[in-house]
Amino acid sequence: MATAQGIRAVTREQRTLGAAWAALWQWARQLHLYAAVGAGVFLLDLLSYWALLTMVGDEHYVTVNVVSRTLGGVACFVANRFITFSKREVRSLLSDLVRFCILYGVSLALSTGLVYAGVEWVRLRPVASKAAAEIMVFLFNYTVMKYWVMRIPEK
Repeated sequence: MATAQGIRAVTREQRTLGAAWAALWQWARQLHLYAAVGAGVFLLDLLSYWALLTMVGDEHYVTVNVVSRTLGGVACFVANRFITFSKREVRSLLSDLVRFCILYGVSLALSTGLVYAGVEWVRLRPVASKAAAEIMVFLFNYTVMKYWVMRIPEK
């Protein structure tokens, strides 16, 4: 639409479409950052899992999963809070941490159940089962982190 100054006015539909693209871009950017952070956390988790299994033996694969996943969980919370979701304020740190601990518990149970199923039912080696389980849990974790754990309250 042309105006008296010859400048094109933006319609309401164009603003809505622009906002939708901006939201989609933000979602894709955060998913990309979450995946990059997740890759580092995954390596920390998997390497510590492998190292601990090497020390204590394959028969302790469930206990070792709990330990390695806890190491990864701490790194995940810190890195995603500051890098992926750019949350710097201290005010919401405790509430974010409480929600993360709840997600961590659900995610740990899901991961451990999948590791157990992979080893006992599918007959995968423990490290292969661990890798498969973490890949399956990835999108669940991202969705809950974005929309519940690190949510930004509306004003």
